[in-house]
Amino acid sequence: MFHLLLPRHRIWAALVVGLAAAQAGAESPTRATVAPFTGVEVTYERYGEAGASPPGRFDGSVATPAGTLRTSVHAVPAGERHFWRGETSFELAAPVLGGQLQFRELEAGGTAAAWRTRLDAGLSAESLSEWTPVRSGQALKLQQKLGQGHVAAQALLSNSKTADVQGLRWDLEFAQEIGLVRWSAGVDTAERSYVSAGGGQEPRVGLRLGTQWRLFPSTQMEARFTRQVRWDAESAVSSIMLGTRFDLPWRTTLWTGLETDAEDRHKASLMLTVPLELR
Repeated sequence: MFHLLLPRHRIWAALVVGLAAAQAGAESPTRATVAPFTGVEVTYERYGEAGASPPGRFDGSVATPAGTLRTSVHAVPAGERHFWRGETSFELAAPVLGGQLQFRELEAGGTAAAWRTRLDAGLSAESLSEWTPVRSGQALKLQQKLGQGHVAAQALLSNSKTADVQGLRWDLEFAQEIGLVRWSAGVDTAERSYVSAGGGQEPRVGLRLGTQWRLFPSTQMEARFTRQVRWDAESAVSSIMLGTRFDLPWRTTLWTGLETDAEDRHKASLMLTVPLELR
């Protein structure tokens, strides 16, 4: 991650430096951040394979007494549309009914609203509503933390409604930290008539198990098992993922991962993050 804390008259110079640094980051995602004024922040993130004109995204935020406005712009130099606006949100600064209220204009079209609050005894709640050309949906998420945050349970209930069908989805997860080890288990299921935010029907039931453990102060390993059955499929699909995170000198981090499924299909990943601060 790049943090460029420069005065106002060097805004464009900072962006040029950030883009040049992004070009130097061969295959890893690169981010450059500029804070020209108090309460104003502009971030550029370059992603995708290295090339003469890699795609990227600009994220901007403006903090006002009324709330915080955030918006994004996608940049694809080699595409027909070089720039197009992404998602825009506004979060009210003043609490509403004891929680934070946020409004969003969705990139795919439509609007959404989210309300989050913390209740007593480590319980937090989040309510979301969404209206798109494809569907309307509501969701309620509850999270309970116990044992000074070492044990957490999360429940999500959501529904979707279109002109033709209406469906429900449930998701339950339990996680616990014991010393240097963290493990989690979850299950989610969706009715045949449930329509996702992307507009497709996702009738399924799935199970996931995961664990993370810290071998050394700078090394962490992760293992995850998932199994999913679609209501319209004859057999279940299972996969196993093994990953490692190495914290290297100069705040550099290396992630490696290997995932395989029941059909012996393999997927390997490698990501190196190198933060840089220019002052």
